[in-house]
Amino acid sequence: MKYIQLVLVTLFLISSILVNSQTLNIAKKAYVGGMPGFVYNDIWGYIDDENKEYAIIGSSQAINIYDVTDCANPVLKMAHIDGSTVSWRDFKVYRNYAYGVCDGSACTEGLEIINLDNYTVSQNTNDFQRAHNIYIDTMHARLYVVGSNAIDGQITIYTLDTEVVNGVTYAGTPSNPVLLRKFPTTYIHDIYVKDHIAHASHGWDSNNNKIWDVSDPSNITLIKSDGSLNGYNHSSWATDDGHYAYVAEEVPRGKAISIYDISGPDMQRVGFFKEPLEEPVKSNNRPHNPFVKGETLFISYYEDGVQVFDISNPIYPKRIAYYDTYTAQNGLGYDVPSHDWKGAWGVYPYLPSGCILASDITQGLFTFKIDIPVNDGVNLGQVSVLDNTDIIFANSTQGVVLRSPKGYCFRLYLNDAGFLNTQRVICHKNNDPQTNIQKSDLAFNNTVNGVILKKTDGTCMKIKVSNQSILSTQPTNCNQPINGIKVMTGDMVIETPTKGIVLKDAQGFCHRVTVDDYGFLNGLKLISCP
Repeated sequence: MKYIQLVLVTLFLISSILVNSQTLNIAKKAYVGGMPGFVYNDIWGYIDDENKEYAIIGSSQAINIYDVTDCANPVLKMAHIDGSTVSWRDFKVYRNYAYGVCDGSACTEGLEIINLDNYTVSQNTNDFQRAHNIYIDTMHARLYVVGSNAIDGQITIYTLDTEVVNGVTYAGTPSNPVLLRKFPTTYIHDIYVKDHIAHASHGWDSNNNKIWDVSDPSNITLIKSDGSLNGYNHSSWATDDGHYAYVAEEVPRGKAISIYDISGPDMQRVGFFKEPLEEPVKSNNRPHNPFVKGETLFISYYEDGVQVFDISNPIYPKRIAYYDTYTAQNGLGYDVPSHDWKGAWGVYPYLPSGCILASDITQGLFTFKIDIPVNDGVNLGQVSVLDNTDIIFANSTQGVVLRSPKGYCFRLYLNDAGFLNTQRVICHKNNDPQTNIQKSDLAFNNTVNGVILKKTDGTCMKIKVSNQSILSTQPTNCNQPINGIKVMTGDMVIETPTKGIVLKDAQGFCHRVTVDDYGFLNGLKLISCP
């Protein structure tokens, strides 16, 4: 009995650390703050000739580079203070050079060029002084600048190699980009280019989702466009096969990610989705930057952190992981002015090791690894065993919370008739005490003990399971002085979707109780018991 009490005390101590961090199937490896200016923006990554991995993260006063070869131990390699204090920076890499731009009235740096071998920095201000975004089509050694103050240069194109255009040779190098063309069009907030096909996010333009053919810089042509979006087209990314694209509308708050079929002669909006962490109370979260890696979509979501989706079925993304980097507003919803424009700015998922990089506006650099647990199926797997002990919740607003495959949280509760139900709740709120169980079932090792919930009238019921894995409840004494542990405050959250409550039926067989994405409880008979 004392041992079980010690286990629960330990769990409560763990919960005080975990309660503010909403996470699903992602393991945080490291966090770094304190960079010049203490406010952060874009992030990118690269590998060098020795296969070492690096993160480039912007702070309001500097360009910061970290060695993240050890994902859990970032090492600062450079903090270049360039003289501007700005909110917006953007970076891309080609071979052993990084390129950066900044946006805002304070910016005068133009295109900043960083030699990644020796971390020396040069600037090219011939064509623009400030810009919002850049992108590099690495297969073709072209650098694209958008959202700049270049006259008639909403798409400004450089070559990083020797290139012949209409009989004219342009001898660019990574250290000396050479201008190919300034192309006038409406304002472009962000751009993604692959094989000379540019996916441009034109902000508030009436046709703000456009795809351009930029193969011939002297003859840039519009391939297709769409005007069905009524928000601000912030950024987009296409699938590897070029069949679909995912578009983030940043403004107004609450817009979903749109899914486009771009394979035909026209762009067709074929779906949309979002997964707010504050549901079921609030749903108007704000997306920022989407990135596709194979059959996985990564999105930075300001207050909702980094979210990861399986897009093996591109029209029906399924959330498989997330990590909330900004927790100050947890449980408050999204319409809190003091928390607006805070949280995850960007995510970089392309490092070969699987180390994921993320930047948070107020926090700094985070590194992660995807950590999806193996489903134990009918096997018992890892358990937290309660020996000859009931878990008794002190009031009707508390209970065991199970996580669904998408990471939704469902609390088990009793209705007025004493029947077992589920209620979707916000997974983690600030100052809301919880007991958190990670990667383990909550298991009871005999047919007598289990979970005791309280009804609103103050009476209690114990959850029971039949040999057919069917759940029921039976009246019981709320006061268990000998074999009960009373949870006085908060819920007990089983954080891993493949885990649940393990109960013994009257014949001695064990059953795992889990929840699906719709709140339906599922029982599974196991081949062994704890």
